[in-house]
Amino acid sequence: MEGSGQANVVAMPGQEERSLRDRELAERAKLGDTEAFGELIHSHRARARRWAENLTRDPHLADDVVQEALVKAFLHVGSLANTSRFLPWLHRIVQNQANMKLRRGGPFRRERPIGGWGERDFEGSGNVDWENLDSILTHLTKAAAMSAAHETDPAELLIRKELYETIHALLHCLNRKERGIFEAHFFRQLTPDEIAALYHTTTGSVYTYLHRSRRKLRKAHVRVLLGLPSEKGGAGMNQARMVTMPEWPPAKAALTTFVDRIGHMLAAIGDERPMSELMGLSGFAFRLKISNRTTFADGIFIFDWRETLRTFMEELGYEVTMICGQLSEAPVPLLAAAERFPVVLPIEEAVLPFIRRYVELGKPVLYFDTLATQPHVHEWALIYGYDDVKREVYVTDLMRPEGKTLSYDDLVENPLRFMAGIDGGKDNGLAYKKPREVETALRQLRFAVKYARTGCDYKPMTVYLSYTSGLAAYDRWIGFMNNPSVLPNRYGMGHLAAVYAEARRYAAEYLRTVPLKGEPMRLVLLAAEAYLQAAEALQTLSQKVPFIRSSTALPPETLAECALLLEKAKEFETAGVGYLENALNLWDQEEK
Repeated sequence: MEGSGQANVVAMPGQEERSLRDRELAERAKLGDTEAFGELIHSHRARARRWAENLTRDPHLADDVVQEALVKAFLHVGSLANTSRFLPWLHRIVQNQANMKLRRGGPFRRERPIGGWGERDFEGSGNVDWENLDSILTHLTKAAAMSAAHETDPAELLIRKELYETIHALLHCLNRKERGIFEAHFFRQLTPDEIAALYHTTTGSVYTYLHRSRRKLRKAHVRVLLGLPSEKGGAGMNQARMVTMPEWPPAKAALTTFVDRIGHMLAAIGDERPMSELMGLSGFAFRLKISNRTTFADGIFIFDWRETLRTFMEELGYEVTMICGQLSEAPVPLLAAAERFPVVLPIEEAVLPFIRRYVELGKPVLYFDTLATQPHVHEWALIYGYDDVKREVYVTDLMRPEGKTLSYDDLVENPLRFMAGIDGGKDNGLAYKKPREVETALRQLRFAVKYARTGCDYKPMTVYLSYTSGLAAYDRWIGFMNNPSVLPNRYGMGHLAAVYAEARRYAAEYLRTVPLKGEPMRLVLLAAEAYLQAAEALQTLSQKVPFIRSSTALPPETLAECALLLEKAKEFETAGVGYLENALNLWDQEEK
Protein backbone atom coordinates (compact mmCIF):
# COMPACT_ATOMS: atom_id res chain seq x y z
CA MET A 1 0.00 0.00 0.00
CA GLU A 2 1.21 3.55 -0.71
CA GLY A 3 0.65 4.54 2.88
CA SER A 4 2.79 1.73 4.30
CA GLY A 5 6.34 2.06 5.55
CA GLN A 6 7.83 1.03 2.21
CA ALA A 7 7.11 2.38 -1.25
CA ASN A 8 5.43 -0.41 -3.17
CA VAL A 9 6.90 -0.06 -6.66
CA VAL A 10 6.23 -3.26 -8.58
CA ALA A 11 6.99 -3.51 -12.28
CA MET A 12 3.63 -3.88 -14.00
CA PRO A 13 2.87 -3.99 -17.72
CA GLY A 14 3.50 -0.48 -18.99
CA GLN A 15 5.50 0.50 -15.90
CA GLU A 16 8.84 -0.91 -16.99
CA GLU A 17 9.35 1.85 -19.55
CA ARG A 18 8.44 4.51 -16.96
CA SER A 19 10.89 2.94 -14.49
CA LEU A 20 13.68 3.12 -17.04
CA ARG A 21 12.75 6.72 -17.76
CA ASP A 22 12.77 7.53 -14.03
CA ARG A 23 16.20 5.98 -13.64
CA GLU A 24 17.58 7.99 -16.55
CA LEU A 25 16.12 11.21 -15.10
CA ALA A 26 17.42 10.37 -11.62
CA GLU A 27 20.92 9.81 -13.00
CA ARG A 28 20.79 13.19 -14.75
CA ALA A 29 19.38 14.87 -11.64
CA LYS A 30 22.15 13.37 -9.52
CA LEU A 31 24.67 15.07 -11.81
CA GLY A 32 22.97 18.43 -11.26
CA ASP A 33 20.45 18.51 -14.12
CA THR A 34 17.62 20.58 -12.58
CA GLU A 35 15.32 20.02 -15.55
CA ALA A 36 15.57 16.25 -15.07
CA PHE A 37 14.71 16.69 -11.39
CA GLY A 38 11.76 18.84 -12.40
CA GLU A 39 10.45 16.11 -14.69
CA LEU A 40 10.71 13.55 -11.90
CA ILE A 41 8.78 15.74 -9.50
CA HIS A 42 6.18 16.56 -12.17
CA SER A 43 5.63 12.80 -12.64
CA HIS A 44 5.49 11.80 -8.98
CA ARG A 45 4.26 14.82 -7.03
CA ALA A 46 0.67 13.52 -6.88
CA ARG A 47 1.95 10.18 -5.56
CA ALA A 48 4.01 11.97 -2.88
CA ARG A 49 0.92 13.96 -1.92
CA ARG A 50 -1.06 10.72 -1.44
CA TRP A 51 1.73 9.27 0.70
CA ALA A 52 1.75 12.39 2.88
CA GLU A 53 -2.01 12.45 3.34
CA ASN A 54 -2.12 8.75 4.17
CA LEU A 55 0.50 9.36 6.86
CA THR A 56 -0.90 12.59 8.33
CA ARG A 57 -4.64 12.17 7.69
CA ASP A 58 -4.69 15.93 7.21
CA PRO A 59 -4.74 17.44 3.69
CA HIS A 60 -3.31 20.80 4.81
CA LEU A 61 -0.51 19.19 6.78
CA ALA A 62 0.18 16.91 3.80
CA ASP A 63 0.77 19.98 1.61
CA ASP A 64 3.43 21.22 4.04
CA VAL A 65 5.04 17.79 4.21
CA VAL A 66 5.30 17.50 0.43
CA GLN A 67 6.66 21.03 0.07
CA GLU A 68 9.43 20.34 2.59
CA ALA A 69 10.13 16.86 1.24
CA LEU A 70 10.64 18.20 -2.28
CA VAL A 71 13.03 20.86 -1.04
CA LYS A 72 15.06 18.23 0.83
CA ALA A 73 15.00 15.90 -2.19
CA PHE A 74 16.23 18.74 -4.39
CA LEU A 75 19.07 19.53 -2.01
CA HIS A 76 20.15 15.91 -1.48
CA VAL A 77 19.50 14.17 -4.80
CA GLY A 78 23.26 14.03 -5.30
CA SER A 79 23.45 11.57 -2.40
CA LEU A 80 21.08 9.08 -4.04
CA ALA A 81 23.20 5.91 -4.27
CA ASN A 82 20.94 3.74 -6.43
CA THR A 83 19.10 5.72 -9.09
CA SER A 84 16.77 2.80 -9.76
CA ARG A 85 15.41 3.34 -6.23
CA PHE A 86 14.30 6.95 -6.68
CA LEU A 87 10.68 6.32 -5.63
CA PRO A 88 11.53 4.45 -2.40
CA TRP A 89 14.10 7.16 -1.65
CA LEU A 90 11.49 9.90 -2.18
CA HIS A 91 8.97 7.93 -0.12
CA ARG A 92 11.44 7.73 2.76
CA ILE A 93 11.97 11.51 2.68
CA VAL A 94 8.20 12.11 2.68
CA GLN A 95 7.79 9.63 5.54
CA ASN A 96 10.53 11.27 7.58
CA GLN A 97 9.07 14.73 7.05
CA ALA A 98 5.60 13.49 8.00
CA ASN A 99 6.94 11.81 11.14
CA MET A 100 8.76 14.99 12.15
CA LYS A 101 5.55 16.96 11.71
CA LEU A 102 3.49 14.45 13.66
CA ARG A 103 5.99 14.19 16.51
CA ARG A 104 5.54 17.89 17.16
CA GLY A 105 1.95 17.15 18.19
CA GLY A 106 2.89 14.59 20.88
CA PRO A 107 0.13 12.04 21.59
CA PHE A 108 -2.31 13.88 19.32
CA ARG A 109 -0.06 13.18 16.28
CA ARG A 110 -0.78 16.65 14.91
CA GLU A 111 0.94 20.02 14.96
CA ARG A 112 -0.61 21.83 17.88
CA PRO A 113 -1.89 25.35 17.23
CA ILE A 114 -0.10 28.11 19.10
CA GLY A 115 -3.20 28.40 21.26
CA GLY A 116 -2.52 24.86 22.46
CA TRP A 117 0.67 25.86 24.23
CA GLY A 118 0.37 26.60 27.92
CA GLU A 119 2.35 26.89 31.14
CA ARG A 120 2.29 23.13 31.71
CA ASP A 121 4.39 22.68 28.57
CA PHE A 122 7.36 24.61 29.92
CA GLU A 123 9.09 24.85 33.24
CA GLY A 124 9.89 28.26 34.64
CA SER A 125 7.17 29.97 32.64
CA GLY A 126 5.73 32.10 35.40
CA ASN A 127 6.69 35.36 33.70
CA VAL A 128 5.14 34.45 30.34
CA ASP A 129 2.06 36.39 29.23
CA TRP A 130 0.09 33.65 27.49
CA GLU A 131 -2.14 36.24 25.84
CA ASN A 132 0.80 37.91 24.07
CA LEU A 133 2.44 36.20 21.12
CA ASP A 134 5.73 38.08 21.46
CA SER A 135 6.01 37.02 25.10
CA ILE A 136 5.37 33.40 24.15
CA LEU A 137 7.98 33.45 21.40
CA THR A 138 10.58 35.10 23.60
CA HIS A 139 10.04 32.38 26.16
CA LEU A 140 10.12 29.62 23.54
CA THR A 141 13.43 30.89 22.20
CA LYS A 142 14.99 30.93 25.67
CA ALA A 143 13.56 27.50 26.44
CA ALA A 144 14.98 26.14 23.19
CA ALA A 145 18.42 27.49 24.00
CA MET A 146 18.34 25.91 27.46
CA SER A 147 17.12 22.58 26.09
CA ALA A 148 19.81 22.55 23.43
CA ALA A 149 22.50 22.37 26.11
CA HIS A 150 21.01 19.13 27.50
CA GLU A 151 19.54 17.63 24.33
CA THR A 152 20.66 14.06 23.63
CA ASP A 153 18.37 13.32 20.67
CA PRO A 154 19.65 15.25 17.60
CA ALA A 155 16.34 14.69 15.77
CA GLU A 156 14.36 16.29 18.59
CA LEU A 157 16.78 19.23 18.67
CA LEU A 158 16.44 19.68 14.91
CA ILE A 159 12.65 19.59 15.12
CA ARG A 160 12.57 22.19 17.89
CA LYS A 161 15.08 24.48 16.18
CA GLU A 162 13.23 24.29 12.87
CA LEU A 163 9.88 25.04 14.52
CA TYR A 164 11.07 28.16 16.37
CA GLU A 165 13.02 29.53 13.41
CA THR A 166 10.00 29.08 11.17
CA ILE A 167 7.72 30.91 13.60
CA HIS A 168 10.16 33.80 13.89
CA ALA A 169 10.47 33.96 10.08
CA LEU A 170 6.70 34.02 9.83
CA LEU A 171 6.37 36.92 12.23
CA HIS A 172 8.93 38.92 10.26
CA CYS A 173 7.09 38.44 6.99
CA LEU A 174 3.58 39.33 8.21
CA ASN A 175 2.32 42.88 8.22
CA ARG A 176 0.34 44.25 11.16
CA LYS A 177 -3.13 43.28 9.94
CA GLU A 178 -2.03 39.85 8.74
CA ARG A 179 -0.42 39.21 12.09
CA GLY A 180 -3.50 40.34 13.99
CA ILE A 181 -5.78 38.02 12.01
CA PHE A 182 -3.24 35.21 12.32
CA GLU A 183 -3.14 35.61 16.12
CA ALA A 184 -6.93 35.78 16.33
CA HIS A 185 -7.36 32.56 14.36
CA PHE A 186 -4.43 30.40 15.47
CA PHE A 187 -3.83 31.72 18.98
CA ARG A 188 -7.18 32.99 20.22
CA GLN A 189 -9.03 30.30 18.22
CA LEU A 190 -11.65 32.74 16.86
CA THR A 191 -13.75 31.68 13.87
CA PRO A 192 -13.45 33.57 10.56
CA ASP A 193 -16.90 35.09 11.17
CA GLU A 194 -15.82 36.36 14.59
CA ILE A 195 -12.61 37.77 13.14
CA ALA A 196 -14.56 39.49 10.36
CA ALA A 197 -16.76 41.20 12.94
CA LEU A 198 -13.69 42.17 14.98
CA TYR A 199 -11.95 43.78 11.98
CA HIS A 200 -15.11 45.17 10.34
CA THR A 201 -14.48 43.20 7.16
CA THR A 202 -15.96 40.26 5.30
CA THR A 203 -15.43 36.59 6.05
CA GLY A 204 -14.01 36.21 2.54
CA SER A 205 -11.36 38.81 3.33
CA VAL A 206 -10.41 36.93 6.49
CA TYR A 207 -9.91 33.74 4.49
CA THR A 208 -7.80 35.74 2.03
CA TYR A 209 -5.60 37.05 4.84
CA LEU A 210 -5.22 33.58 6.33
CA HIS A 211 -4.34 32.12 2.95
CA ARG A 212 -1.78 34.87 2.39
CA SER A 213 -0.25 34.27 5.82
CA ARG A 214 -0.01 30.54 5.16
CA ARG A 215 1.65 31.20 1.82
CA LYS A 216 4.17 33.53 3.45
CA LEU A 217 4.85 30.90 6.09
CA ARG A 218 5.70 28.35 3.42
CA LYS A 219 8.08 30.76 1.71
CA ALA A 220 9.71 31.61 5.03
CA HIS A 221 10.02 27.91 5.85
CA VAL A 222 11.77 27.24 2.54
CA ARG A 223 14.24 29.98 3.40
CA VAL A 224 14.92 28.42 6.81
CA LEU A 225 15.46 25.00 5.24
CA LEU A 226 17.93 26.47 2.76
CA GLY A 227 19.73 28.49 5.42
CA LEU A 228 18.84 31.81 3.78
CA PRO A 229 18.30 35.09 5.66
CA SER A 230 14.79 36.46 6.10
CA GLU A 231 13.50 38.48 3.19
CA LYS A 232 13.35 41.73 5.12
CA GLY A 233 16.89 43.02 5.44
CA GLY A 234 18.33 39.90 3.81
CA ALA A 235 17.50 39.83 0.12
CA GLY A 236 16.79 43.55 -0.16
CA MET A 237 19.64 46.01 -0.60
CA ASN A 238 17.55 49.15 -0.06
CA GLN A 239 18.28 50.49 -3.52
CA ALA A 240 16.13 51.73 -6.36
CA ARG A 241 17.14 51.82 -10.01
CA MET A 242 15.27 52.40 -13.24
CA VAL A 243 16.21 52.16 -16.91
CA THR A 244 15.06 55.11 -19.02
CA MET A 245 12.87 53.46 -21.62
CA PRO A 246 12.51 54.98 -25.12
CA GLU A 247 9.08 55.81 -26.42
CA TRP A 248 7.32 52.90 -28.06
CA PRO A 249 4.39 54.21 -30.13
CA PRO A 250 1.78 51.86 -31.65
CA ALA A 251 3.39 52.26 -35.07
CA LYS A 252 6.49 50.46 -33.75
CA ALA A 253 4.65 47.79 -31.77
CA ALA A 254 3.43 44.28 -32.55
CA LEU A 255 0.75 42.10 -30.99
CA THR A 256 3.28 39.25 -31.05
CA THR A 257 4.67 40.48 -27.75
CA PHE A 258 7.61 38.06 -27.68
CA VAL A 259 9.07 39.97 -30.65
CA ASP A 260 7.63 43.33 -29.62
CA ARG A 261 9.31 43.29 -26.19
CA ILE A 262 12.63 42.22 -27.71
CA GLY A 263 12.37 45.19 -30.07
CA HIS A 264 11.76 47.57 -27.16
CA MET A 265 14.55 45.93 -25.14
CA LEU A 266 17.00 46.52 -28.02
CA ALA A 267 15.82 50.10 -28.45
CA ALA A 268 16.59 50.71 -24.75
CA ILE A 269 20.27 49.96 -25.45
CA GLY A 270 20.35 52.04 -28.62
CA ASP A 271 19.65 49.41 -31.29
CA GLU A 272 16.39 50.35 -33.00
CA ARG A 273 15.11 47.91 -35.60
CA PRO A 274 11.99 48.09 -37.77
CA MET A 275 9.34 45.70 -36.51
CA SER A 276 9.03 44.14 -39.96
CA GLU A 277 12.70 43.11 -39.77
CA LEU A 278 12.28 41.66 -36.27
CA MET A 279 9.12 39.77 -37.21
CA GLY A 280 10.80 38.42 -40.34
CA LEU A 281 14.13 37.45 -38.77
CA SER A 282 12.40 35.78 -35.82
CA GLY A 283 10.10 33.82 -38.14
CA PHE A 284 6.98 34.95 -36.27
CA ALA A 285 5.70 36.74 -39.36
CA PHE A 286 5.17 33.29 -40.89
CA ARG A 287 4.02 31.22 -37.91
CA LEU A 288 0.48 29.93 -37.38
CA LYS A 289 -0.44 27.44 -34.64
CA ILE A 290 -3.88 26.31 -33.40
CA SER A 291 -4.82 24.09 -30.48
CA ASN A 292 -6.35 20.74 -31.47
CA ARG A 293 -9.01 21.16 -28.79
CA THR A 294 -10.70 24.41 -29.82
CA THR A 295 -9.83 28.01 -30.71
CA PHE A 296 -7.80 28.67 -27.59
CA ALA A 297 -5.24 31.47 -27.89
CA ASP A 298 -2.46 29.38 -26.34
CA GLY A 299 -1.10 28.35 -29.75
CA ILE A 300 0.42 31.84 -30.00
CA PHE A 301 2.73 31.02 -27.07
CA ILE A 302 3.62 27.37 -27.68
CA PHE A 303 7.16 27.14 -28.96
CA ASP A 304 10.61 26.42 -27.53
CA TRP A 305 11.13 29.69 -25.65
CA ARG A 306 14.78 29.18 -24.79
CA GLU A 307 16.02 27.94 -28.16
CA THR A 308 13.91 30.45 -30.12
CA LEU A 309 15.20 33.37 -28.05
CA ARG A 310 18.80 32.19 -28.25
CA THR A 311 18.82 31.71 -32.03
CA PHE A 312 16.88 34.93 -32.68
CA MET A 313 19.26 37.01 -30.59
CA GLU A 314 22.25 35.34 -32.25
CA GLU A 315 20.73 36.35 -35.59
CA LEU A 316 20.65 39.93 -34.33
CA GLY A 317 24.24 39.73 -33.07
CA TYR A 318 23.64 39.33 -29.33
CA GLU A 319 24.10 36.81 -26.55
CA VAL A 320 21.55 36.35 -23.77
CA THR A 321 21.32 34.76 -20.34
CA MET A 322 18.03 33.21 -19.28
CA ILE A 323 16.48 31.89 -16.08
CA CYS A 324 13.33 29.82 -16.23
CA GLY A 325 11.26 27.46 -14.15
CA GLN A 326 7.87 26.44 -12.86
CA LEU A 327 6.55 26.42 -9.30
CA SER A 328 5.39 23.09 -7.92
CA GLU A 329 2.64 24.57 -5.76
CA ALA A 330 0.57 26.35 -8.41
CA PRO A 331 -1.13 25.49 -11.71
CA VAL A 332 1.34 26.38 -14.47
CA PRO A 333 -0.17 28.27 -17.42
CA LEU A 334 0.91 27.29 -20.93
CA LEU A 335 2.12 23.93 -19.70
CA ALA A 336 2.95 22.82 -23.24
CA ALA A 337 5.65 25.53 -23.34
CA ALA A 338 6.81 25.25 -19.72
CA GLU A 339 6.77 21.49 -19.16
CA ARG A 340 10.52 21.18 -19.81
CA PHE A 341 11.34 23.95 -17.32
CA PRO A 342 12.88 22.90 -13.98
CA VAL A 343 10.96 23.09 -10.71
CA VAL A 344 12.08 26.24 -8.88
CA LEU A 345 11.63 27.69 -5.41
CA PRO A 346 9.57 30.83 -4.65
CA ILE A 347 12.42 32.82 -3.13
CA GLU A 348 13.69 36.29 -4.00
CA GLU A 349 17.32 35.18 -4.35
CA ALA A 350 16.29 33.24 -7.45
CA VAL A 351 15.19 36.33 -9.39
CA LEU A 352 16.11 39.67 -7.82
CA PRO A 353 19.91 39.48 -8.25
CA PHE A 354 19.30 38.72 -11.93
CA ILE A 355 17.05 41.77 -12.32
CA ARG A 356 19.41 44.05 -10.39
CA ARG A 357 22.38 42.97 -12.49
CA TYR A 358 20.84 44.03 -15.79
CA VAL A 359 18.94 47.09 -14.60
CA GLU A 360 22.14 48.46 -13.06
CA LEU A 361 23.78 48.00 -16.47
CA GLY A 362 21.00 50.08 -18.03
CA LYS A 363 19.32 47.06 -19.64
CA PRO A 364 15.71 45.97 -19.16
CA VAL A 365 14.91 42.30 -18.57
CA LEU A 366 12.58 40.26 -20.77
CA TYR A 367 9.87 38.83 -18.50
CA PHE A 368 6.82 36.61 -18.99
CA ASP A 369 3.99 38.31 -17.10
CA THR A 370 1.09 36.12 -15.93
CA LEU A 371 -0.64 39.20 -14.44
CA ALA A 372 -1.10 41.11 -17.70
CA THR A 373 -3.93 43.64 -17.86
CA GLN A 374 -7.16 42.46 -19.48
CA PRO A 375 -8.15 41.57 -22.11
CA HIS A 376 -4.83 39.71 -22.09
CA VAL A 377 -4.35 36.71 -19.83
CA HIS A 378 -0.56 36.71 -19.93
CA GLU A 379 1.99 38.37 -22.17
CA TRP A 380 5.66 39.11 -22.59
CA ALA A 381 6.83 42.25 -20.82
CA LEU A 382 9.99 44.08 -19.74
CA ILE A 383 11.16 44.71 -16.18
CA TYR A 384 12.94 48.07 -16.31
CA GLY A 385 13.38 49.02 -12.67
CA TYR A 386 13.21 47.94 -9.04
CA ASP A 387 12.70 49.54 -5.63
CA ASP A 388 13.89 47.61 -2.57
CA VAL A 389 12.13 49.96 -0.12
CA LYS A 390 8.73 49.61 -1.78
CA ARG A 391 9.56 45.99 -2.69
CA GLU A 392 8.32 46.29 -6.23
CA VAL A 393 9.54 46.16 -9.82
CA TYR A 394 8.55 48.36 -12.75
CA VAL A 395 7.06 46.45 -15.67
CA THR A 396 5.74 47.29 -19.13
CA ASP A 397 2.18 46.28 -19.96
CA LEU A 398 0.55 46.16 -23.38
CA MET A 399 -2.60 47.86 -22.08
CA ARG A 400 -0.83 50.47 -19.93
CA PRO A 401 1.50 52.79 -21.83
CA GLU A 402 2.65 54.27 -18.52
CA GLY A 403 3.70 50.83 -17.24
CA LYS A 404 2.83 49.24 -13.91
CA THR A 405 4.40 47.80 -10.77
CA LEU A 406 4.50 44.25 -9.43
CA SER A 407 5.39 43.38 -5.86
CA TYR A 408 8.38 41.18 -5.10
CA ASP A 409 5.87 38.57 -3.90
CA ASP A 410 4.05 38.65 -7.25
CA LEU A 411 7.39 38.24 -8.97
CA VAL A 412 8.63 35.20 -7.07
CA GLU A 413 5.20 33.55 -7.00
CA ASN A 414 4.73 33.76 -10.76
CA PRO A 415 3.98 30.06 -11.49
CA LEU A 416 5.77 30.27 -14.86
CA ARG A 417 9.19 31.87 -14.53
CA PHE A 418 11.07 33.19 -17.55
CA MET A 419 13.52 36.10 -17.62
CA ALA A 420 16.30 37.01 -20.02
CA GLY A 421 18.95 39.70 -20.22
CA ILE A 422 21.25 40.81 -23.02
CA ASP A 423 24.94 40.11 -22.42
CA GLY A 424 26.89 40.62 -25.62
CA GLY A 425 26.24 43.19 -28.30
CA LYS A 426 27.67 46.03 -30.30
CA ASP A 427 27.18 48.65 -27.58
CA ASN A 428 29.40 47.03 -24.94
CA GLY A 429 32.33 46.10 -27.13
CA LEU A 430 31.61 42.36 -27.30
CA ALA A 431 31.34 40.41 -30.50
CA TYR A 432 28.70 41.89 -32.77
CA LYS A 433 28.46 41.17 -36.42
CA LYS A 434 25.96 42.45 -38.93
CA PRO A 435 24.11 39.50 -40.46
CA ARG A 436 25.08 38.61 -43.99
CA GLU A 437 21.91 39.94 -45.52
CA VAL A 438 21.40 37.59 -48.48
CA GLU A 439 22.21 34.45 -46.49
CA THR A 440 19.96 35.60 -43.69
CA ALA A 441 17.08 36.36 -46.07
CA LEU A 442 17.39 32.98 -47.77
CA ARG A 443 17.45 31.24 -44.39
CA GLN A 444 14.24 32.99 -43.33
CA LEU A 445 12.50 32.21 -46.64
CA ARG A 446 13.41 28.55 -46.26
CA PHE A 447 12.06 28.63 -42.70
CA ALA A 448 8.78 30.16 -43.94
CA VAL A 449 8.34 27.42 -46.56
CA LYS A 450 9.31 24.57 -44.22
CA TYR A 451 7.06 25.83 -41.43
CA ALA A 452 4.13 26.20 -43.82
CA ARG A 453 4.58 22.71 -45.28
CA THR A 454 5.61 20.62 -42.26
CA GLY A 455 4.67 22.72 -39.23
CA CYS A 456 6.54 23.54 -36.04
CA ASP A 457 9.35 21.26 -34.85
CA TYR A 458 8.47 21.81 -31.18
CA LYS A 459 6.08 19.14 -29.86
CA PRO A 460 4.73 19.08 -26.27
CA MET A 461 5.51 16.02 -24.16
CA THR A 462 2.15 16.20 -22.37
CA VAL A 463 -0.09 13.91 -24.40
CA TYR A 464 -3.39 15.76 -24.01
CA LEU A 465 -1.85 19.01 -25.30
CA SER A 466 -1.43 19.01 -29.06
CA TYR A 467 -1.38 21.68 -31.77
CA THR A 468 -1.54 22.00 -35.53
CA SER A 469 0.80 24.47 -37.22
CA GLY A 470 1.64 25.79 -40.67
CA LEU A 471 -0.90 25.77 -43.49
CA ALA A 472 -2.58 22.74 -41.89
CA ALA A 473 -3.56 25.02 -38.98
CA TYR A 474 -6.00 26.76 -41.30
CA ASP A 475 -7.77 23.43 -41.88
CA ARG A 476 -7.94 22.81 -38.14
CA TRP A 477 -9.32 26.32 -37.57
CA ILE A 478 -11.89 25.98 -40.35
CA GLY A 479 -12.89 22.59 -38.93
CA PHE A 480 -13.78 24.25 -35.62
CA MET A 481 -16.03 26.67 -37.49
CA ASN A 482 -17.86 23.89 -39.32
CA ASN A 483 -18.11 21.31 -36.52
CA PRO A 484 -21.36 21.71 -34.54
CA SER A 485 -19.99 19.50 -31.73
CA VAL A 486 -17.11 21.92 -31.04
CA LEU A 487 -17.75 25.16 -29.16
CA PRO A 488 -15.21 27.71 -30.45
CA ASN A 489 -13.57 29.78 -27.75
CA ARG A 490 -14.78 33.34 -28.36
CA TYR A 491 -11.89 35.07 -26.63
CA GLY A 492 -9.28 32.88 -28.30
CA MET A 493 -10.79 33.50 -31.73
CA GLY A 494 -10.37 37.25 -31.31
CA HIS A 495 -6.79 36.95 -30.07
CA LEU A 496 -5.74 34.53 -32.81
CA ALA A 497 -7.27 36.61 -35.58
CA ALA A 498 -5.72 39.89 -34.38
CA VAL A 499 -2.22 38.43 -33.89
CA TYR A 500 -2.05 36.45 -37.12
CA ALA A 501 -3.57 39.23 -39.26
CA GLU A 502 -0.86 41.61 -38.08
CA ALA A 503 1.84 38.95 -38.50
CA ARG A 504 0.90 38.48 -42.18
CA ARG A 505 1.13 42.24 -42.75
CA TYR A 506 4.63 42.20 -41.30
CA ALA A 507 5.45 39.20 -43.50
CA ALA A 508 4.53 41.24 -46.57
CA GLU A 509 6.64 44.19 -45.38
CA TYR A 510 9.61 41.97 -44.64
CA LEU A 511 9.46 40.20 -48.00
CA ARG A 512 9.56 43.55 -49.83
CA THR A 513 12.95 44.26 -48.22
CA VAL A 514 14.59 40.95 -49.09
CA PRO A 515 17.87 41.76 -50.95
CA LEU A 516 17.42 39.37 -53.89
CA LYS A 517 17.48 40.36 -57.55
CA GLY A 518 16.01 39.40 -60.89
CA GLU A 519 13.31 36.74 -61.26
CA PRO A 520 13.69 35.37 -57.70
CA MET A 521 12.97 38.85 -56.34
CA ARG A 522 9.94 39.23 -58.60
CA LEU A 523 8.54 35.98 -57.18
CA VAL A 524 9.23 37.14 -53.63
CA LEU A 525 7.31 40.35 -54.33
CA LEU A 526 4.39 38.28 -55.61
CA ALA A 527 4.57 36.31 -52.37
CA ALA A 528 4.49 39.59 -50.42
CA GLU A 529 1.29 40.56 -52.20
CA ALA A 530 -0.26 37.17 -51.44
CA TYR A 531 0.61 37.47 -47.73
CA LEU A 532 -0.95 40.95 -47.71
CA GLN A 533 -4.17 39.52 -49.15
CA ALA A 534 -4.14 36.82 -46.46
CA ALA A 535 -3.65 39.56 -43.85
CA GLU A 536 -6.69 41.44 -45.15
CA ALA A 537 -8.88 38.34 -44.91
CA LEU A 538 -7.71 37.72 -41.34
CA GLN A 539 -8.21 41.38 -40.49
CA THR A 540 -11.83 41.14 -41.66
CA LEU A 541 -12.17 38.09 -39.43
CA SER A 542 -10.69 40.10 -36.55
CA GLN A 543 -13.31 42.80 -37.08
CA LYS A 544 -16.11 40.24 -36.97
CA VAL A 545 -14.70 38.65 -33.82
CA PRO A 546 -12.81 41.46 -32.04
CA PHE A 547 -10.25 40.73 -29.35
CA ILE A 548 -12.27 41.52 -26.22
CA ARG A 549 -13.32 39.75 -23.06
CA SER A 550 -16.73 38.27 -23.85
CA SER A 551 -18.61 35.09 -22.99
CA THR A 552 -21.11 35.56 -25.82
CA ALA A 553 -21.25 32.51 -28.09
CA LEU A 554 -20.68 33.04 -31.79
CA PRO A 555 -23.90 32.50 -33.79
CA PRO A 556 -23.89 29.90 -36.62
CA GLU A 557 -24.01 32.55 -39.34
CA THR A 558 -20.90 34.27 -37.94
CA LEU A 559 -19.09 30.94 -37.77
CA ALA A 560 -19.95 30.29 -41.42
CA GLU A 561 -18.61 33.72 -42.42
CA CYS A 562 -15.43 33.08 -40.40
CA ALA A 563 -14.90 29.77 -42.18
CA LEU A 564 -15.12 31.50 -45.57
CA LEU A 565 -12.62 34.17 -44.52
CA LEU A 566 -10.22 31.52 -43.27
CA GLU A 567 -10.54 29.62 -46.56
CA LYS A 568 -9.68 32.84 -48.36
CA ALA A 569 -6.69 33.55 -46.11
CA LYS A 570 -5.42 30.00 -46.59
CA GLU A 571 -5.75 30.26 -50.37
CA PHE A 572 -3.68 33.45 -50.52
CA GLU A 573 -1.06 32.21 -48.05
CA THR A 574 -0.72 28.92 -49.93
CA ALA A 575 -0.08 30.91 -53.09
CA GLY A 576 2.50 33.01 -51.25
CA VAL A 577 4.33 29.91 -50.03
CA GLY A 578 4.32 28.58 -53.59
CA TYR A 579 5.93 31.78 -54.87
CA LEU A 580 8.61 31.53 -52.18
CA GLU A 581 9.33 27.92 -53.10
CA ASN A 582 9.73 28.87 -56.76
CA ALA A 583 11.96 31.81 -55.87
CA LEU A 584 14.23 29.57 -53.77
CA ASN A 585 14.41 26.88 -56.43
CA LEU A 586 15.31 29.43 -59.09
CA TRP A 587 17.92 31.04 -56.84
CA ASP A 588 19.52 27.66 -56.12
CA GLN A 589 19.64 26.85 -59.83
CA GLU A 590 21.27 30.18 -60.64
CA GLU A 591 23.81 29.71 -57.85
CA LYS A 592 24.77 26.31 -59.22
